[in-house]
Amino acid sequence: MPIRFFQSTALFFVCLLCVSPFGFSQISNLDNFIEGQLTEQNIPGLAACVIKDGAIVWEGAYGVTDLDTNTPVDRQTLFTIASLSKLVTATAVMQLVEQEAISLDDDVDDYLDFEISNPNFPAEPITFRQLLRHRSSLKDSESLLFDSWVDGDSPIALEDYVRDYVSVEGDNFDATIFNDASGPNQTTWYSNYGFALLGYLVESISGMPFHAYCKTNIFDPLCMEQTTFFFEDMNIEQYAIPHNTSGGNQISLGTYSIANYPAALLKTNIEELSRFLIAYTQRGEMDGVRIFSESSADALTPYDFESANVGWWNGTSWTYSFYFPDEAVWYHGGFMPGVRARMNYYPQDSTGIIILTNGQGQYRYVEDTLQSYIPQFSSSVSDSLPCATISSTETISDDGNTFEMHPNPVNDILHLKTNEANWEYFEIRNTDGKLVRRFESRSTINCQSLNQGIYWLIGIGSDGLSSQRFVKI
Repeated sequence: MPIRFFQSTALFFVCLLCVSPFGFSQISNLDNFIEGQLTEQNIPGLAACVIKDGAIVWEGAYGVTDLDTNTPVDRQTLFTIASLSKLVTATAVMQLVEQEAISLDDDVDDYLDFEISNPNFPAEPITFRQLLRHRSSLKDSESLLFDSWVDGDSPIALEDYVRDYVSVEGDNFDATIFNDASGPNQTTWYSNYGFALLGYLVESISGMPFHAYCKTNIFDPLCMEQTTFFFEDMNIEQYAIPHNTSGGNQISLGTYSIANYPAALLKTNIEELSRFLIAYTQRGEMDGVRIFSESSADALTPYDFESANVGWWNGTSWTYSFYFPDEAVWYHGGFMPGVRARMNYYPQDSTGIIILTNGQGQYRYVEDTLQSYIPQFSSSVSDSLPCATISSTETISDDGNTFEMHPNPVNDILHLKTNEANWEYFEIRNTDGKLVRRFESRSTINCQSLNQGIYWLIGIGSDGLSSQRFVKI
């Protein structure tokens, strides 16, 4: 059975879905269609959402995270999003432009202590703009790209990878990763290596590891708390294991990584990634938090795609949209072994869709169908919460007493991590301070009978008290 969210409370808002009089039967048809596609396309699990009016107006989770365990996909399931990671990298680069740390047309060699150049055109500089637009003359060799495949997180540091594989001075440099017929800015050639270089440039210029820069400047402001590039930073039980198809059978690919993480290895869930997309549909802002300026939004998603884009792709030329036929559709796909993902942004009315899967089956028919449903969805947003007030494992303390709780938002059971000796009991109070319930338990809180809304969980201890907000959905 799919997990459907007609009324969806994310980490940051409560969104009430309103549909036409025939909407619920139509939604049922949508669920049945997507479930059928999982079977037909050999996709173990899928999560998807529709963005409209700055909110999630529909989201669904289907299938399983791992065929060996049959754990159901839910809205907290973390998927590797493959090349959708490049949109985060592009956002980080534009933030550096806004800070006047770089200019898009600067030669990247000015920011490195090793040389990056096409050995066939050594006099031609490579710029940030060219890298963002896949016009640097860097290209990709699949065999070389996956040379660094390992189980778990890659032990190769980003700097070492770029220096060793992309720099002409590197021990593992292979000239075939550069175009030998066209130099920088002459032709478009999709390049994962280019985004490894951009990730390292962000790292070198900011003085922070690339993943730390993204957490501080993109993920934390958008409350993308579970989003990470590395397995060591996540709960592996929430991960959708990539699966390949071989001889008609689905085969688990496990928790693999490659060294080029800025191009392909971001792991996130459907709700947290929706916040990133919402920021784009609102020209850089989400819940009053701005991660890039409107001018950067115009650069990242211009109408003049052919000459100006830096980051997204435009679907006018070959991607037909049922929603906006023959009109601009900004999109990016993600393709890796065992992973398929898609994010679309429709600038005509600032809507969007996201599809995340842990299989290699075709998602196109789900995409087309979701596009056709967009006009049927509308939203009424209430109880909007500032990003910083809600956390899945936030710890707030007085007088040294602390506790952690998860998940947040909660449906049935809120789990606590405590030093039990410090606590006498816990209270749930509403936002007016009225006592709702008292618990002696120091490990779990049963929230099944609570109405949807925002509550305080207060721990009462011999040495003081600690309190945290949570949302009941």
